[in-house]
Amino acid sequence: MKNYSILIIDDDKDLLKSLKAILEGDNYKVSTAHDAKTGLNMFNEHKPDLLLLDVMMDSDLEGQRLAHSLKSDPENRDLPILIITGMTDTLGVNIRDAFEDIEQLPNVHMLDKPFESDELLTSVRQLTEGSVIE
Repeated sequence: MKNYSILIIDDDKDLLKSLKAILEGDNYKVSTAHDAKTGLNMFNEHKPDLLLLDVMMDSDLEGQRLAHSLKSDPENRDLPILIITGMTDTLGVNIRDAFEDIEQLPNVHMLDKPFESDELLTSVRQLTEGSVIE
């Protein structure tokens, strides 16, 4: 199995540590960033195999804008992105309806917080190995 590289961008530093520990425990090479600007710089420098991205960080929809920006570059069109968001639980609405456009981008999927580590690992394995997430 290839040692896939993952970049996680989320402003919750405790969550970053937890996600990194879970993924490294499954033999992924993990880098983290706490904001979109730092994350974009790290992305451009390291070109990860998968991006885990929070929607809301320093500003509302910062993650959504970053996903759109990356996907607008043909070089990144096939990059798998897993959007992780707690907005559904926090706002009590189906955030997927509000972000239908982002799920229409190639190879972009969503995972609602809170999630179990096995849900995360299943999604990450499917995305890094090129399977379709159902």
